[in-house]
Amino acid sequence: MIALRKLTFGFLALGLLLLSGCSDGIPKRYPVSGTVKFADGSPVKTGTLELGGNGSRWTASGEIQRDGSFVLTTVNKGDGAVPGEYRAVIRQMILAYLPAEGGHDHGKLIPDRYRDYKTSDLKVTVQAGENPPLEIIIK
Repeated sequence: MIALRKLTFGFLALGLLLLSGCSDGIPKRYPVSGTVKFADGSPVKTGTLELGGNGSRWTASGEIQRDGSFVLTTVNKGDGAVPGEYRAVIRQMILAYLPAEGGHDHGKLIPDRYRDYKTSDLKVTVQAGENPPLEIIIK
């Protein structure tokens, strides 16, 4: 009888825990999107924008589309970023030795300084709440 009470209490406690809305252990994220362009207005056509380098354990990244647009992800696709001040880098990997299929244009490569947190001067602020679209300019 005592074992049955313990088992019932255990299931009740588990049910209350599940109903209490446990989080994934990550602070609230807010949607962030935008574009990455060169100073001449042309889009960066390939790569990944990555936010981090601020001493926080949270990072966010977004795949850069052919039109230069991106949507940031921390854990789940498109979930945004944790509020804070970030440094930004752009990762590009283009296999130049492979022929471009169908005349595919990878666009211009970014200068090396934007590939490393130590040398990139790109900074991004993510606010709690609604964030206006970011426009990141590569000089």
